[in-house]
Amino acid sequence: MKKRLVAMLLATVVACTALAGCGSKDGGGSSTAEDLDNKEEYVPAEVDADGKVDGIMYKEGLPLVDEGAYTFSIFCDDSTSTGEFYMLNELEKQTNVKVDLRYFPYENATERMNLDLNSGDYADVIGGWILSDSMILTYGVEQGVFIPLEDIFEEYCPNISAILDLPDVREKMTAPDGHIYTIPYVCDDVTVNYSPWINTRWLENVNMEIPKTTEEFEAVLKAFKEQDANGNGDPNDEIPFSTDPNNKYLQAMTGYFGVPMDKYGFALVDEKPVFAATSAKYREFLSWFNKLYEQGLVDPEIFTQDSATWEGKGNRDMYGVSIAYGSNEFSGIEQTTTKPEFDPLPVLNADNGGIWLRATPGNSVYRAQAVITDNAEHPEIIARWFDNAFELENGIGCNRGPVGVVVFPEDNDMYRVIDTKTLDSETQEKLSWSNLWPQSLPKFLPMKFGKEHFIEDNPLYDEKKNLEETYEPYLTKDVIPSFWVQPDMVEEYSEIAQSINDYFNEQQALFISGEQDVDDDSVWETYCSGLEAMGLSTYLEVRGVTEVLE
Repeated sequence: MKKRLVAMLLATVVACTALAGCGSKDGGGSSTAEDLDNKEEYVPAEVDADGKVDGIMYKEGLPLVDEGAYTFSIFCDDSTSTGEFYMLNELEKQTNVKVDLRYFPYENATERMNLDLNSGDYADVIGGWILSDSMILTYGVEQGVFIPLEDIFEEYCPNISAILDLPDVREKMTAPDGHIYTIPYVCDDVTVNYSPWINTRWLENVNMEIPKTTEEFEAVLKAFKEQDANGNGDPNDEIPFSTDPNNKYLQAMTGYFGVPMDKYGFALVDEKPVFAATSAKYREFLSWFNKLYEQGLVDPEIFTQDSATWEGKGNRDMYGVSIAYGSNEFSGIEQTTTKPEFDPLPVLNADNGGIWLRATPGNSVYRAQAVITDNAEHPEIIARWFDNAFELENGIGCNRGPVGVVVFPEDNDMYRVIDTKTLDSETQEKLSWSNLWPQSLPKFLPMKFGKEHFIEDNPLYDEKKNLEETYEPYLTKDVIPSFWVQPDMVEEYSEIAQSINDYFNEQQALFISGEQDVDDDSVWETYCSGLEAMGLSTYLEVRGVTEVLE
């Protein structure tokens, strides 16, 4: 199976288009010849007569070690309710390596990770959405807590090496000092991630259609508030608008006013990255959204609730519109073969300059998803464990369900996926997508090895495809480019970036809630001056952004 995956990956190298989703146009691998020359030479351990490295890891084949010989720990964020992951158990059977999984909800995982890093009692692997480029630079390039992995990959990891050889991947994964500190997470991806979803049943109940402009949207939210939109007999329990607490994406709606923004205040104007968090268009969005808030059309807990509260209210049919990755994240409505009652809210004002920021070009290179720390006694074993997880059928298991249980091989690289509802309830829960694999950790399927390779007995309605088709005519052509910070700027940039991002989010909440008057010129000027005082000029210079949109 390993030869088969490597062959497929090499074919993908030839056929795949450049992966530009998370990479800088100036080159993520901005390492210099001097950086590369100064790398310490990696000397692989000798292989003994039993074929073992360091007397513990078999250099080739499975299992990786003898039973009971090695355990390593992983810290990551995850929202699972069971703490059990089917594919972790399967990988233990294949490798004889046991994983001590330490997972925390996203809301408090960062705080716990920082405590662990400060104490020195951190896991062998740290992974998840809580990692960032700045952490790689600080704890990898600067401090050596995250260890370089490129030589280990080259020596022991054919699958990972083949992934790195995909177009543009190695360049994006390589830090400014010439090292690769993370396990790659490369995948086909969505062009639209978080977006508003509107309840069509509520629309029918208030005799209105899906809005196309901000004015129509406001009218719909008013109807949701003033009428018994959910039809339960109580006209006072409706919340017209809310959003995912961990991915609010409110500033994305500045695109309705012609400036498609990301969560850091950057936008694309004429496909050129600019800083837009001080722009008149962003201010116009804040003023408009503040009016919605003051009319009681926005969830009063929008800036204070946690995921459980947001989901709980959605499960009780209290939301007419919410921003989310998918509607089932908050609605509590089970995915079926038919379209759910939530539709994508279209890009508003599309006929008058409304536009939405493209999230990815259809694929992504997540370069800050999992690291191996200097606490790991045998990092080679961990690297090979992930390499085995990237085998084709293990990748299918992590993404779709275990092969031979839910997914069955057919001819011509096709796989049949059974309807899990035919299984007993306990097995259904065990094999649910969220319980297959910690979804914040890297996994892999070859590029374009998507739905066309799977025959589903009972295919679910693809609302994400519907969303992408709805938004495609109104998406930016490009994405916001990523970048690497040069080593001599890591500490200064990290402090400035953290301060600016925190300030941007805090001020957004104050403007929307009305605690600060966004329409008062002196208040707005104080906000803009605050960004400058925090080092905005340096922040933009490091990112290579030369224009501040007015």
